[in-house]
Amino acid sequence: MPKKQWEEKGEKIQTYIPESHKVELKIRLHYHGMTQAGFLRGIIKAFLEEDTQFMAWFDEWKLRNSKVKSSKRHTKSDKLKQKGKELSSMFGINEGELEDIFDVIAQEHPDL
Repeated sequence: MPKKQWEEKGEKIQTYIPESHKVELKIRLHYHGMTQAGFLRGIIKAFLEEDTQFMAWFDEWKLRNSKVKSSKRHTKSDKLKQKGKELSSMFGINEGELEDIFDVIAQEHPDL
């Protein structure tokens, strides 16, 4: 997946959490010198770019929250992800080359 462009016009995302959680979040973020927006953008970027450390945490979180996905689907997803990594390795495709492929496809087929 090509890296997302973070310079483009933004969209607002909202969610509801208990007021006590929001207060605690703001306090902890202030302690670390961060804003809510910066924190959430960082999480979203790590997720979309499949940061290895973030994804390790996310996979553990998914397992603890059974409502997210059944274990059968989770196992199937993991197998498909591993097969994709193996194929990329076998054909010697790295992240930069993958982005180049997406760029070529976008140039040849701008309607996609």
